[in-house]
Amino acid sequence: MRFQVWSLGGLLVLLGAAQASEFPNPIHYKGLCEASAATYIDNDHFVVASDETNILRLYTRNDKSEGVPLDFEHPSGFDKSDIEAAARDGEIVYWISSHSLNSSGEDKDKRKIFFATKVFAVDKPATLQWEGEFLRLRDAILGVIGDRKTELNIEGLATAPDGALLIGLRDTIDDKAVVIPFTNPAEVISHPERNAVLGEPSRLDLGGLGIRSVERVDDHYLIVAGPVSDEGRFALYRWLGGKSSPEELKAPAFGSLRPEALMLIPGSGMVQILSDDGSQTCDDEKTPLSQRAFRSTEIRLGN
Repeated sequence: MRFQVWSLGGLLVLLGAAQASEFPNPIHYKGLCEASAATYIDNDHFVVASDETNILRLYTRNDKSEGVPLDFEHPSGFDKSDIEAAARDGEIVYWISSHSLNSSGEDKDKRKIFFATKVFAVDKPATLQWEGEFLRLRDAILGVIGDRKTELNIEGLATAPDGALLIGLRDTIDDKAVVIPFTNPAEVISHPERNAVLGEPSRLDLGGLGIRSVERVDDHYLIVAGPVSDEGRFALYRWLGGKSSPEELKAPAFGSLRPEALMLIPGSGMVQILSDDGSQTCDDEKTPLSQRAFRSTEIRLGN
């Protein structure tokens, strides 16, 4: 079925027929500029990571305040790891960094972290506690995509029905987006001395775009596709997984939004898209906390 998007009451509805328009005015959440990864940890609260700090922030939906800091600098041992994606599997939330080289072309451990947190909800609201980390995923990924000299840039992570994770790359290979099954994430968190087991990559035709975010929704995945570089268009795709072909949704143009995180809002039939609003005037390392903000828009999923 081909979905289209239209505006209704400030939300966006994916339905069968409508004229594409512009996204409604987004909500501005304070405390971070560079929203790069996010997930809900209960029906009302979500956690957001920036690619410029390992201090995550816990937000209440529709509360525009600065949120609550969650310090993962100390357990990880790194001040910033270029965290780019998150995926929740039950009470475990996995987070993954870009695994890219730094601006000087150096291969740094802090940019190669895959770590797990656990939802802890004895008191309200729920929060996250550290579970463990794994630092040997980069070489395994380069091995399965067939070129150890290829530059990596991970930006997508999603759960699969069989307990595996799907890793999405911002970079394309032969103009195709790349999704890699990661079959033993829980094992390498518990036993980091063991090797990651990766499956055969899928190559998806997203019109030459790479993956900026991916989220499993019922029996399919929603993909935010974007340019490999910093400039270019973004688009939404629906993918059934496996060898199926992804289908572009006729969504409005994102305009100035730079979508980097898409997440399902539990129990709502909606997804939320966050924009990475880092710029010369909004920087998570330099801008005062009270002046940092990122934008968020919500989409209702139609039948």
